[in-house]
Amino acid sequence: MFPWRPVIVFAAIAVGTTTAIAALMAPMGWTVTSPAWIALVPVAMWAPAFARFVVRRTVDRGFTAVLPLQRWSARVVLRPLAFPLVVYGAAYAIAWSAGFTHWSPGGGKWTTGSQIAANVVINLPILLAFGTFTAMGEEIGWRGYLQPRLDAAGVRSSLIVVWLVQVAYHAPLIVGAGYSNIGGPFTNLALFLVGDLSFTFVIARESYLARSLWPAVWFHSFHNTISQWLFPKFIAVDSQQMWLQGEDGLLPMAGYMVLAAAFYYSMRRRGHTWRALADSALGPGDQTQIRT
Repeated sequence: MFPWRPVIVFAAIAVGTTTAIAALMAPMGWTVTSPAWIALVPVAMWAPAFARFVVRRTVDRGFTAVLPLQRWSARVVLRPLAFPLVVYGAAYAIAWSAGFTHWSPGGGKWTTGSQIAANVVINLPILLAFGTFTAMGEEIGWRGYLQPRLDAAGVRSSLIVVWLVQVAYHAPLIVGAGYSNIGGPFTNLALFLVGDLSFTFVIARESYLARSLWPAVWFHSFHNTISQWLFPKFIAVDSQQMWLQGEDGLLPMAGYMVLAAAFYYSMRRRGHTWRALADSALGPGDQTQIRT
């Protein structure tokens, strides 16, 4: 049976939080590039974790089969690092060959090797630490609770449901706060809608294979840092094009779609199903009494 009450309450808290933040930012003219966003982004990104906390202590007290922040290994770091590096590396290489990118470290302000090295050594660890903290807030909710909750209930379209809730969660920030700013708000929302489905499949698959939430946390953190800072900070992109803008340009989106298709084909070729993968990670049957 579909867990209506937990999902509705979870979505209401997560989406309600980003809606309130967007409603605060829009009249002030703030966007995700404004200084105020630094204070607001932890609130937005920890909303799914807060939603999980509330739901599991109110309408879903019996459910315990959540993915844990355990089972540490090199796999849970290296694979989540490799995938966005490959996707964005390929996207920027194609853009470079097409002639609408050029080398411009720090927007042209980093002119020496020592300046480049200093900025990387100082900024990258700070961004990764902050990005991992904020990504953990989202993933404790998405892959740590919502995805396992739906799979434990036997919902065949579990990935679609998680994807749609994630889109609803991001939509207020896309429309009202300039998140994923490529074109107009509806263009941005459409591109996010398409790209996030592949991302949802890949990140959930990695977590289930590792039986741990860490791959999702690292994947989310590395994706944000690589797409929003690492490549854009060193390579300038021509404006007024959608091929390579932010994290949802057409080329990165296509890269994640290819990656998801390859993983899906590999699963089907080996006769594996999502149901079997979920059972392996969470345990088969009624998950309300299983502790992980």
